Amino acid sequence: MIILQEVTKLTHGYARTGGKKNRNQQRARMLAFAEFAAVEGAYALGQVGRRHVVEYWKQHRNLSPATLYSHWLAIRDLWKLAGKPQEPPRPLSMTKETKLKSAC
Repeated sequence: MIILQEVTKLTHGYARTGGKKNRNQQRARMLAFAEFAAVEGAYALGQVGRRHVVEYWKQHRNLSPATLYSHWLAIRDLWKLAGKPQEPPRPLSMTKETKLKSAC
């Protein structure tokens, strides 16, 4: 799977700096997302888009909001490393909480 090789190469330097435990957790989340995208039919990182992220959230909707946020941060960092424009979509539970906090 080429997508896993691409993510491994992109995240090699990412995991070398900063807090090692957190960076390794985030790297594992990035690789898990890449594996999910590969199962969904993406051959390379350039083929991964918003649809894959939305499907990923649907598969992981049982996770707590804090865990979903951690996964979103990992995917966002992967997006930046890959040079993709904008940000990936947020999980629905995260956007609902954000709206509630801003309304108060």
